[in-house]
Amino acid sequence: MKSKTRSLITILFLLAMLVCVCSITAFGEDRGVEVVANQGEQKTVTEISGVKTDSADAVTVKANGEGSDASAVIGGDVESDKGHGLVIEADQGKATAVINGQIETENQEGIEAKADNGGTINVKVDGDVESDGDASIDAEAINGSKISIVVGSEAEGKEEGLDLKVSGGSSIDVVVKDKIEGDKAGIVTNACTPDCDGTVNVTAWKIVVRKDGGGKEFVALDHNNAINSAFEKTIKYIIRIKNPEYISLPGLEKGEYGYTAYEGDTVKVRINIPDGYELEHAYWDDDEELELIKGDDGFWYVRIPKGGGVTLSVELDDDDDDDEDSGEGYRAASPNTGDKEDLIMWSVVMLAAVALLAGMIRKRALNR
Repeated sequence: MKSKTRSLITILFLLAMLVCVCSITAFGEDRGVEVVANQGEQKTVTEISGVKTDSADAVTVKANGEGSDASAVIGGDVESDKGHGLVIEADQGKATAVINGQIETENQEGIEAKADNGGTINVKVDGDVESDGDASIDAEAINGSKISIVVGSEAEGKEEGLDLKVSGGSSIDVVVKDKIEGDKAGIVTNACTPDCDGTVNVTAWKIVVRKDGGGKEFVALDHNNAINSAFEKTIKYIIRIKNPEYISLPGLEKGEYGYTAYEGDTVKVRINIPDGYELEHAYWDDDEELELIKGDDGFWYVRIPKGGGVTLSVELDDDDDDDEDSGEGYRAASPNTGDKEDLIMWSVVMLAAVALLAGMIRKRALNR
């Protein structure tokens, strides 16, 4: 009996250890993953699974002082009910965070990033960054600092998707490979306004368009809630291609995140139709099936709309299908020339006939 009890206790202990390894929700103390490097120090933390907290920030990465280097790699989703998903800071030093999953928060920003005094921040998130706080990403770079953030899917905040502030010759680069969305605006930034002293570069597939009180459409505001038209013109929109084997963009150079263009750009599209096919439809918005415009030069064209969201796709029609529809060259439904469905039907009939014949022969043999 004692041996069985010890075995049970051992099993329960191992299960408890497994739970601790698979989730960084501390017992008795709500604490996430934290890595802090001070002047001249290099520190890194690797967590093979996700991180979930209640009131604390889920992941904190800080590099404080010259020569400091702090990094964290999280192997799963990052969640916090009342805290931030990721807090990352670099004051003179370098801070890096890699999230191999999504970030989700209920009350605070998904990512809060601040670089100062020439500090450098690099963040990569494989999935979405979703927040019921003010913004999915709140980033500030001051005094000659740099921030780079890449989001592999969507960035969605309660008020704004991105809140970006630069000054002192600093820079912020944000890439969102899918959609940016916020109830108030996709982006709020002081970039390209008179009080700005720095650069902000945003690349995204789509930014959800909003309207001001006068009904004017916008995707970006400044921090005075005025439409930031100057910044809107700098946003690069990713162009998705659903059928790359048929579609190419001869007027654009393919970059790290695919083909990109600015709002209002007219993009030339080449459609390569293979032998035996003809083009039935060519779309630039696959969801709403909005068709491309064909020019007299044989190319097709699309104008990048406010907010982007362009997906190029084509539908090809087999010439043989036209012959069948017209009654010419129609292939008879036979096992030699029919479609796959006809072949299956004939095969079933033939197998049934063979089985019936075999049964009759066997019955005769038994009667003898």
